[in-house]
Amino acid sequence: MVQVLAKMFHNSVLRLKSHSALSCCTFSWCVGSYWTVQVDCIVSVSVEGAYVFLNSSSPGMYYSLFFYGDCGQNKSLKLFTQSLTPPTPRLGIDEALLVVNNSLSFPVVIRQKSDNCYKCMPFCLGEVVPGQNWNVILDTTFAWTIYVEYNTSDGNRTIYCKKHHYFSEHSQYILNLDSDTRNCSLEHQNMVSSYTTYLPILYAAVGILGLALVWGAAKILWLVLRDRGCFHYLHFKSVDRVTARDLGYPRKVNSEYGAVNPQETEPLNRTNDSSVNGLMGAPADQSVKSGSGGGEATGKTPGRRRLASLDTFRGFSLMIMIFVNYGGGGYWFFDHSRWNGLTVADLVFPWFIWIMGVSIVFSYKSRTKHTILSRLYQLVRRSVILFGLGLFLNNGFTLGRWRIPGVLQRFAISYFVVALTELLTSEIRNSLCSLTPKGRILGIFRDITSNVFQWTVVFVLELLWLVLTFLLPLPQPCPRGYLGPGGLADHGRYSNCTGGAAGVIDRWLFTDNHIYQTPTAKETYHLLRPYDPEGVLGSLNSIVLCFLGVQAGRILVLYKKDYNILIRFLLWGLLLGGLGVVLCEGQKNEGMIPLNKNLWSLSFILVMGGSAFVLLAALYFIIDVILWWNGAPFKYPGMNSILVYVGSEILQGYFPFSWQQQSNSHLDLLFANLIAVGLWILIAYYWFRIDFFVKI
Repeated sequence: MVQVLAKMFHNSVLRLKSHSALSCCTFSWCVGSYWTVQVDCIVSVSVEGAYVFLNSSSPGMYYSLFFYGDCGQNKSLKLFTQSLTPPTPRLGIDEALLVVNNSLSFPVVIRQKSDNCYKCMPFCLGEVVPGQNWNVILDTTFAWTIYVEYNTSDGNRTIYCKKHHYFSEHSQYILNLDSDTRNCSLEHQNMVSSYTTYLPILYAAVGILGLALVWGAAKILWLVLRDRGCFHYLHFKSVDRVTARDLGYPRKVNSEYGAVNPQETEPLNRTNDSSVNGLMGAPADQSVKSGSGGGEATGKTPGRRRLASLDTFRGFSLMIMIFVNYGGGGYWFFDHSRWNGLTVADLVFPWFIWIMGVSIVFSYKSRTKHTILSRLYQLVRRSVILFGLGLFLNNGFTLGRWRIPGVLQRFAISYFVVALTELLTSEIRNSLCSLTPKGRILGIFRDITSNVFQWTVVFVLELLWLVLTFLLPLPQPCPRGYLGPGGLADHGRYSNCTGGAAGVIDRWLFTDNHIYQTPTAKETYHLLRPYDPEGVLGSLNSIVLCFLGVQAGRILVLYKKDYNILIRFLLWGLLLGGLGVVLCEGQKNEGMIPLNKNLWSLSFILVMGGSAFVLLAALYFIIDVILWWNGAPFKYPGMNSILVYVGSEILQGYFPFSWQQQSNSHLDLLFANLIAVGLWILIAYYWFRIDFFVKI
């Protein structure tokens, strides 16, 4: 007999073939798990990125397997024997080594449960025989409870001892099981302070702040010297930056596309205050200087600059998304939440959906002279292109396992429904303009009364989500309205019920092979089936969130005074955020409808919509009202977001955007990820300078 120690990705599969042409044996491996196999069964292994150690039953003899070949391909192995102790595994980011020293006279079973695993049953790691030292690799992101169990004389299993501990990264621990004291003690070796894990974030924050201060000081010096005529011999070129379309990409406004009608944009023009910009564009005959906040209009014509705060919001969200997709420094709060709750990574995608809704209003406002068929054609074309790009980025090299849902697919669906509704609403509004309610009281709420048809669509979609989520019959033993992750959750009673109705609908439409195979909950909850966070049912709520963005765009179009816009943004933010908190009851797991990005739950989109209103209000005030900041550097990727996003996805695994880390530390990975974000900002700025934009 031999014992296999493996450090692997979740649920990898080890296939062992025997020398004597016996049947192939297959084992499912989890991170840090052990399997005992026959010595003569080992010939070859096909896994993804792992190392294996084999410990033979012969005293003092150990077998070590080493992989050769590229990741994802079949790897050849070399088998070595040695009389020394097995080599200590190299610990990665957020990993610690636990050694169980069994000095008892009977075997014990080791189980573990993470504090981040809600209502979970302990997961069995393996059995430790008497006199054996047994190793297991633990994730140090959250605290663990280690259970040591043994079988009593009557055949029942009972707990010998348990230890709750927050393990430190790159540390080694020894769990001693002593028969004399009938107790277990936890000792640590090579202890690393948990503070060193988070020091790189402090270093990065100080570095970024320092660069910002140096840049600000240099810019002030440049302006002072320029105003004194020190650079009068240089030629400065005025740059015309113009209106954002459906997804917020620049597009020159001229006779070909239809210039913005000054009368239509008048509510947003600051005729008495040139320091505040108007609609996200300018007529073709107007000169707009590049500068703070996008430039100031010249002459007597009111300024109509691009809404820099929206570009900044979009670019800021995009840079966080790239940072997270590239690794986020390996920190758990820069990764998606395992199931319920919110992390930084959970914010950016919903914000993008909301921003898209804002941009749709301006897009259709600037196309009133186009025919309805022309606008419908553009709507369908862009939706198809977005969906196709999403399928392309899903890496469908194997058609049998090509994922169909995805991020850009969710964008396409949300855009199509909301833009189509906006198109129909604009036609209805134009035909019934004489019947529009007037008066001082109704005028206060005209941003809502002008959207009655759209709000009707919102309520219908939300009602459909609630009915399907809580009333759709699910396969036994899954209860109706189940919102959990399945697997180990709920003490394993609903292990096959991941996502409830959302998971059932996706598996019915696409089958298990065509949805996301490695959801964030898989490693923590040991899911038995795949689950897609961009599935069909969640798309209903993403459409609703996009409609909330339309509401923000309607406020920007209809109200002239800055304080009216800011007050409404803040009121909507507090209202939506408050409703979301009420639905989740201010708790992570116990609320009526928990905050859940995997499900795109109602409470989640309300909180995301509310936070987007508040954040845009702050940026609008700082950038477009008082002009304290021009939005750089985030506004540049925000003006070319589709090109930056697709490029970052395609080039993610290539130098200089990423490279092989020499050490398993947060510092190295954080540095590499920040370099990648900085490079994409520079690329976006270069595209801005050469006036290169890609629209769909």
